Amino acid sequence: MTNFKSSYVKPIVIAVVTLISAITLWKNINQTGDYDPNMFALKAPEQVDAFRFVPNDPKNAPLYFQKKKNQWYVYNQTDTFPADSNNIYMLLDWAMRKLKVQRPVTGESVNNLSRKMALSAVKASFTVNGKDIHHIYVGGSTQDNMATYMYTPEFENPCIVEIPGFQGYLTPYFNTDIHIWRSLKLVNINPNEVSSLKVVWPNYPKQSFEIRQENDQIKLFNFQNKEIEANRSLLAGYLILCSEFSREAGSIAGINKDQNLKDSILSLKPIVSFEYTTEQNDKTRLDIFPHQGFEDILIDTRPEATETVQTALYWVQSSQDPHLWLSQDIVLKNRMKYISDFLNP
Repeated sequence: MTNFKSSYVKPIVIAVVTLISAITLWKNINQTGDYDPNMFALKAPEQVDAFRFVPNDPKNAPLYFQKKKNQWYVYNQTDTFPADSNNIYMLLDWAMRKLKVQRPVTGESVNNLSRKMALSAVKASFTVNGKDIHHIYVGGSTQDNMATYMYTPEFENPCIVEIPGFQGYLTPYFNTDIHIWRSLKLVNINPNEVSSLKVVWPNYPKQSFEIRQENDQIKLFNFQNKEIEANRSLLAGYLILCSEFSREAGSIAGINKDQNLKDSILSLKPIVSFEYTTEQNDKTRLDIFPHQGFEDILIDTRPEATETVQTALYWVQSSQDPHLWLSQDIVLKNRMKYISDFLNP
């Protein structure tokens, strides 16, 4: 009877010991120690006055950001542009402030992920008053695209990082394409500093006009430089409207990579040109060229309801920028005015 019981007890004991050993070994292999769930987050992003993205891949150039007199600028080795303040805000005050560790990466995947990040991650470093205060390495998305692989030297293993409540990964917020980060505004002038705005219609010269501001007076002149009596409030409103001109968001249009195709557009007469002169005698010219395409956009028609509207596209070029950009009729139509639109009845 005793031998019968012992023959069953021994395998059970062995199985239990084996299970305990396996659990202990697994815990040792995956032991990551204590970690701060907020270790990737910026504690005071509003104090940051500079940051940079440096790709681990040497084929991709670094990108730098700097704040000067409350204006952010983005630059690389060849170009400097005013940055899109909304994009900067989304990165610093929204994304970086809220980064949370979902869990550290453990087990066999650590080495493989570490190799991938060593090749393709982007190092993001943040500076206050010339001193680096925080840096992290940003990799790709998790398999379900709901979180992002990141690494910080403060912790041994890479981590899966998320923003609680946000459905998606964060790699695009660390893009090193300068055109993604630059301001959408091709023209951004204080309307009070505009001394002259000429609107030139090459195919309809008699509809061309100039608005001049001097000594708190606003005046309208025709294409022959003759002053014309006009509705002053309309002139002032138009000057404010035209003091900003935005392009479509995104990287540069593909046409800029085909010089022959680009030259074929620039060789055309502009549909209309806007010529700005400021009180400091700074000059900017904006040319609007035809485009054969259309684009569907969503507009709000009533609360909780949208409607799809088709809008014509135009090519736009600023004298401050060599690239052609896309703009929409829905943006331009209120600016494409004739002199007759300002005349008193």
